[in-house]
Amino acid sequence: MTKEITKALCKFIQEVGTIEEKANAQFGKFADLSSVLSVVNPVLARNGLVVIHTTEILEGRNILVTNLMHISGEVVASKYLLPLIKETRGNPIHAEGGALTYFRRYCELGILGQNAGIPDNDGDFANPTAEKVTPITKHKPVGMPQILDKETREHYLKKVGELYLNSTDLYKQLTEAMYVEFGFDKTSGKFSDYIQEPKHVTYIQTWLDAYVND
Repeated sequence: MTKEITKALCKFIQEVGTIEEKANAQFGKFADLSSVLSVVNPVLARNGLVVIHTTEILEGRNILVTNLMHISGEVVASKYLLPLIKETRGNPIHAEGGALTYFRRYCELGILGQNAGIPDNDGDFANPTAEKVTPITKHKPVGMPQILDKETREHYLKKVGELYLNSTDLYKQLTEAMYVEFGFDKTSGKFSDYIQEPKHVTYIQTWLDAYVND
């Protein structure tokens, strides 16, 4: 039975304010976990609700359990199988902690019926065959494209942005490598501003293949 928790969640949805995208990233603003919690937790508490995250282990894989609980004792729970953390040159504990924080934010917003900084891409991210932009290495060996069109540039900026959200350590390694490789000036402009030439996206794809992709 979820009559009471549903009633309380309806009130929560009516009362909760806007979750602003305040946290800084190289590729714009986004709503980090702290921003989400600072908005939703007071309204949840006023309505006798609380969200608690726990973890389970299943066949060596971590599962994030998101529990929406009501003072009546009713609970709505969801489980998410966390992705495997690929080998990283950084601290693996930091990488796993970053992934856990990332999916806590997504799962909390999902169970509360909220949205903040989550792109609606019609499944393109989960289904690479549906991508509108074809990576330069998808049908041929890594090489220099003749021009860097707007869609290809945005495609690779999105890839680097996802790396920033999933693994700060790997993101820092990539950007540092490109600062050295191409002589980018750290003191002037954002990293994303420098991605303007075909050789830049070629480098990104090659680096991702070496350190992130299977």
